[in-house]
Amino acid sequence: MKKDILKEAEYWYNFDRDIFYNRKAKKAFSLEFVDDHREEELREHIQEPIDGNGWKFYFNVTPSESVKQMLEQVLG
Repeated sequence: MKKDILKEAEYWYNFDRDIFYNRKAKKAFSLEFVDDHREEELREHIQEPIDGNGWKFYFNVTPSESVKQMLEQVLG
């Protein structure tokens, strides 16, 4: 199950934003992205190395810069 994959990778769910996030990895997945992509794709994205340039967001529709900035502040 997709949510179990995220839980095992230490992703937490933010009910207010409908996203799964991992502060250490600096990655966030929208609920819609998780629902719309296969488990294998999700695992690949979880394992992708981070580039050190802030958060990486996996959304079906790329969020605007202002939304990214707001999420980065909320997620820490």
